[in-house]
Amino acid sequence: MLNRKSLLHQVAVKFSDMLPEKVPNYKAMADHDFISLLSWLEDWDPETVYKTAYKESHIDYIQTWDEWAVDMQPLPLVVRTELERAMKIHDTAGNLKAIRAYSFFFNNTHKLFIYPGLFILFLWILF
Repeated sequence: MLNRKSLLHQVAVKFSDMLPEKVPNYKAMADHDFISLLSWLEDWDPETVYKTAYKESHIDYIQTWDEWAVDMQPLPLVVRTELERAMKIHDTAGNLKAIRAYSFFFNNTHKLFIYPGLFILFLWILF
């Protein structure tokens, strides 16, 4: 994902204010989706998010990070609930606005325009 301090990110946040409010579908998200998004939102590595979720859940590890990263078995319900709670906190704080804007463009722009646009955007960011 993009750097949260970039100009593009700031533009996406402002654009998302024009979009209708939508509640994320947490039930459709996989455990690794929660961990990936939270690691980006918190600017942590995924292992820290995993360990923090277990710590906040007040249960012992069923799998270590290394074991879980290999097979990504479903996390215990209490850990998943903690990850969902963290996402709701970020949603309430407005930290998911840029992701909503990115999702809007990805889902509503014809694929013929996405790939050339992303290539131009990549070149623009690069230079």
